[in-house]
Amino acid sequence: MKGQRVLITGAGRGIGLALANKFAQEGYDLILNYRSEQGKSRANLQRFITRGLANNVSVTLAKADMGEPREISEMVNALKDQGIGRIDHLILNAASTPFKHFSEMTRSDWKLLLNVNLIGNVACVNQVVPLMSAGGTLCAISSLGSRRVLPKYPLGVMKSALESLVSYLEVELYDKRIRVNGICAGIVNTDMVPFLKDLWPEMFRRYESNPRRWLVEPEEVADIALFLASERSSAIRGTTLTADLGITLQP
Repeated sequence: MKGQRVLITGAGRGIGLALANKFAQEGYDLILNYRSEQGKSRANLQRFITRGLANNVSVTLAKADMGEPREISEMVNALKDQGIGRIDHLILNAASTPFKHFSEMTRSDWKLLLNVNLIGNVACVNQVVPLMSAGGTLCAISSLGSRRVLPKYPLGVMKSALESLVSYLEVELYDKRIRVNGICAGIVNTDMVPFLKDLWPEMFRRYESNPRRWLVEPEEVADIALFLASERSSAIRGTTLTADLGITLQP
């Protein structure tokens, strides 16, 4: 895919970093978004570059808090200033949530939840789509909270909205020949697993006692995103594919 460019939001860890690796291996030029100069994400991306994991492709780091539309606009303008006038694929991966019951949510919690996971994603689409040409694709990363009720996981409501947004954007962007899909990932084997195990101990005990493999690897999600960005998936439109290793088939 030499010459094609993908922008990945929240690219500095977990699924985002796996996406960066996979797309680089396939020859895509990368724009990798991160939120802050401090913290793991920026450091991970710097290691990604210095270790040569993206040899033979162009890598641009793009700082912006996905919960701040102004920063998203500034990020895209900075990309233009660097001579990047075309983005072929956009992957909406950034997410953030408080882990609370809805009865405990404060105004600040709601602001974080809505701004990062819905308002920011729409702002990013609106900023990037003018740089996309016919044949471009958009992929939104969702999670199982959109399909089942998980305690202290208000992000699930936003992921449901994101999956609905996939359908609406597919219709809205059809005339521009931009294809829109999503991936609903199961429990993904990232650094969040120990925290989630403490949050949902009964569910983890049930899965761990089951012979079925249940932890999805980030690379497996990235492989699906690669497929959705390719012409091999041209008939798939406005759909959110479920990648959960079948764990929702069982009670």
